[in-house]
Amino acid sequence: MSLSDVAKRLDWSVSKVSRVERGLSGISPVEMVRYAAHCGGNLEDIDYLLDWCKKAVTPGYWMSDRFASLIFHESTAAWSGSYDPMVVPGLLQTKEYATALIRRRYPEPAVAQFWADARMERQQLLQSRAFDFFIHEQAVRLPVGGNRAMNEQMLKLVLLTEQPRITIRVIPIALGERGMFGAQFILFRYTGSGSLVYMGDRPVGLFVEDRDYVAGYKELLAEMSEVALGRAESREVLAAVASEFDQPEDPPHVPVPLAQEQFQ
Repeated sequence: MSLSDVAKRLDWSVSKVSRVERGLSGISPVEMVRYAAHCGGNLEDIDYLLDWCKKAVTPGYWMSDRFASLIFHESTAAWSGSYDPMVVPGLLQTKEYATALIRRRYPEPAVAQFWADARMERQQLLQSRAFDFFIHEQAVRLPVGGNRAMNEQMLKLVLLTEQPRITIRVIPIALGERGMFGAQFILFRYTGSGSLVYMGDRPVGLFVEDRDYVAGYKELLAEMSEVALGRAESREVLAAVASEFDQPEDPPHVPVPLAQEQFQ
């Protein structure tokens, strides 16, 4: 592939690809996995490159093999469809929203910053292929990071609904039990080969290739497509939720002195 071919696949500038390939520019772990995946590497190649990458940079936090595998698979897929019942999908999150979620698992600021930056880097992928996101309405209404963070997150989703390759559809709360489709998952489809399902995020993720098992998740996505709001209706819901969070932050809770006395 030419420099321009690689740059187009990665949504990088030609000069950045050139600098990286000549060893004149640094590269993050996420960028390394995406670069190798788009150049035809396999997971074994990427493990080898990441080992060298670890030796070449200042010791610090590093992504797990599972996370590297997720980036590899999402980078090489031709299409993906996903379902998120509780939170906005990682590929669509703002940095403030992502950081608020990540801090629950990694309270240390430096660690949370590392993982939030990695999540933002993964979003470059949104420019390269087609995505279908099914998000339950409870996920877009669950407060994460405060009113301002939620308002910005919803506005980002509204803007993303205008991207031709990105389909965001909301599953309304009003459906009740008919809108319950289980835990988070991503279905990847590949050109000239089969499909793959990635399930869950915590405590571990699981990749499944069994054809019968994958078929069940294809059926789930088909069921969601029948009941979820359309693109335009989903955009209206997201815009409405953004407006609901467009207000000052709630004041911090201050205990009432009388109540304190009653507990003494």
